[in-house]
Amino acid sequence: MPRLLILLLAACLVLSGCSAYNPLAPMVSDSSEVGAAIPAPRPDVDISTREAATLWFRFGTEPYLAPESREIELSPTEPYELSLLRALISGPSASAAELSGLYPPGTQVISTYRQDRLLFVTLSRQIMNNYADETDNWAAQPDRAEEARLRRTLAMQAIAATVTENCPVDKIVILVEQGSQVTDSMRLRQQYYRTTSDDAALAEPLIRDEALLLTQQTTLDVILRTWSERDWLQLYRYIARRDSETGQERPEYEAFAALMDDLPHLTDYAFAGGHVTQDGIQATFTLDATLMLDGNEAALEDSIIHLTRERGLWRIGVSQLTCRKEAAP
Repeated sequence: MPRLLILLLAACLVLSGCSAYNPLAPMVSDSSEVGAAIPAPRPDVDISTREAATLWFRFGTEPYLAPESREIELSPTEPYELSLLRALISGPSASAAELSGLYPPGTQVISTYRQDRLLFVTLSRQIMNNYADETDNWAAQPDRAEEARLRRTLAMQAIAATVTENCPVDKIVILVEQGSQVTDSMRLRQQYYRTTSDDAALAEPLIRDEALLLTQQTTLDVILRTWSERDWLQLYRYIARRDSETGQERPEYEAFAALMDDLPHLTDYAFAGGHVTQDGIQATFTLDATLMLDGNEAALEDSIIHLTRERGLWRIGVSQLTCRKEAAP
């Protein structure tokens, strides 16, 4: 009986096609996996990205800010506003020779925090330092005092203009890193602006001030104002290097001043418009002005005037000014 049972079991195994399990036999994967390479260890990957942004810096020694468009490096571990302002604090690029930075050496952006449309920015304590070319007795010298206040106003406005240009933010609250001294608030205080040495009032949140930004409208207003004041040196800074209508290079300053001396005196002006062409190169205005030469007055009405954008800065060709001589009485 046992022998018969053994024979029956053997027959079942043969008929069912089963085979005995051999633990020493090699395992064969699915055909789709045969020959597949073992994944190598993943190398370090630079996951930072670059994005175009508009940053605002001081235009030479002028009391205005001008834009520079360039790519900034963004980190996935940092808020966008932090990367943006760190690029601003680092100063303009080498190619933007006419622009200058606005912050004391060592100034850093420690953190940013956005709450709805309000941005909190914490700067390092170096923001309160004097600039390298400032003396300790600047307050006793009117020219230096005026420049000290202007420089700090532009420094804060550069933050406001840069943030509002690139982010969904309306106002910015500036906080200052605190040292060992305990204070009731980290908020920037009015004394930063060098208004009075003992003014401990908290500074107001920053808002964008278009009057300090060299937009096409502000630039034309500066050009016409300096013409009316006959300030040829300041006006020369806004003359295009190449006249877009004549193709001629900008003359040397002495030749330019001589040309302007021959023009009628601009005594009054008003303008409208500022439409920018699709390529972003030219802005068009309508100008009404009053000119005077040798005591005779003439009205210049509905005159078209163009500005040209050069390296992000709005300028005017010499021919746009000299052609007004035809309106002289």
